[in-house]
Amino acid sequence: MVVKEYETKFSNPFAEIKKETPEYKAKRIRQRWIDQLNPKLNRKPLNDEEKVYVVQWIKDNLGQDDKIEWKRLISDMEKKFNTLRPDNIPKNYWYSLKRKLLGKIPQDEKLENLQLLSFLADKELKQIIDN
Repeated sequence: MVVKEYETKFSNPFAEIKKETPEYKAKRIRQRWIDQLNPKLNRKPLNDEEKVYVVQWIKDNLGQDDKIEWKRLISDMEKKFNTLRPDNIPKNYWYSLKRKLLGKIPQDEKLENLQLLSFLADKELKQIIDN
């Protein structure tokens, strides 16, 4: 693979690849590699343990202004489960779960992530994931 070869030769392989394909920016090349082309990517659905981990990680690491650091979550998941996930898999899982939870709450209440997470007692989490 071109990226693998360039990784060993250059400190910024994506900038070097850009020189050969000037119609694309280095950032776009990098993002395409990270999200789609990297052969290490595991695109299978999250298993139950990973789902619980995503929710627990968000509970423990929710940033200021309700921000979720997805790159950090992906990195931590890779270390814990020894598998690399595209950013969108845990994101899609979280936002799907969030929609499901919001459907169970009166519509006149606007809840942020932190408030939403407070509804998730650990015993309830397993039920939600299973449904």
